[in-house]
Amino acid sequence: MDEPRDLLFHEWPMFNQVMTNEHDICRRLLEVVLGEPVDRVRNVEVERTVEPRLGAKGVRLDAFASTANAVYDVEIQAYTMKELGRRMRYYQSAMDSSALRRGQPYRNLAESYVVFICTEDQFDAALPVYHFEMVCCEDEAVDLRHGFHWVVLNASAWETLAKGPLRSLLKYVAAGEEDGDALVADIAAAVRRANGNAVWRQKGLDMLTYIEDARIQAELIVEEGLGNAYNSGMEEGLAKGMEQGIEQGEDRFGALVAQLLEASRIDDVAEASSNPHRRNELFQEFGI
Repeated sequence: MDEPRDLLFHEWPMFNQVMTNEHDICRRLLEVVLGEPVDRVRNVEVERTVEPRLGAKGVRLDAFASTANAVYDVEIQAYTMKELGRRMRYYQSAMDSSALRRGQPYRNLAESYVVFICTEDQFDAALPVYHFEMVCCEDEAVDLRHGFHWVVLNASAWETLAKGPLRSLLKYVAAGEEDGDALVADIAAAVRRANGNAVWRQKGLDMLTYIEDARIQAELIVEEGLGNAYNSGMEEGLAKGMEQGIEQGEDRFGALVAQLLEASRIDDVAEASSNPHRRNELFQEFGI
């Protein structure tokens, strides 16, 4: 029987493992991505769930790190995500709404960063790095001092960067290749240590395969359902298309994943696969 393959850094079980256990790696990675010093990371929470209010759509943060003066959400994205901008907007709002207690002034909001490390180009502009900041349309010199910053990395464009730490990091994310960079060497060593735990590695591979298969199958169901809906021009067509897809081999969980993806609730997919109580709540919510 073949030995199970190793997990890669850009696969979320491994990414979360490294970010959780290697706080200094997390800090140094943030410094490379942001191009500025980052204070000592006090805490890293992976798969942190934030619900802005009771009954609202929650968000699931891959790696939420905090320092004395700032908070950072670092996400790993191994496939193209539609509406990434709105996803980042919602993540930001969820982080902010959970940061202040009643009566606290807005000045208490920490500086905040949302970083997406992507293996693919999410915006089709072939840039290795995308920085997004709010600016005044009438006068860009006006500083809103909003205190939040968004960065999206495109590892597939690593070759367009000049030699340096960011190029080395994106090269490793994209191709798994080391080039002598100290941070990348330490990340690779942490990855090897994690893969050395055969039980953990198999569990990570099983979860990765399960969620990826469900995502792909559910997307096919949604596409077929949408096609039937557009052909008929009626919502009934969408429902019929979804039912046909489910009848052709998709089980109850696949139907749930399909509706979650249709509703752009990708974060609930992972939670539904690992949390039976939450999965039952979602079944009830969607009437499945």
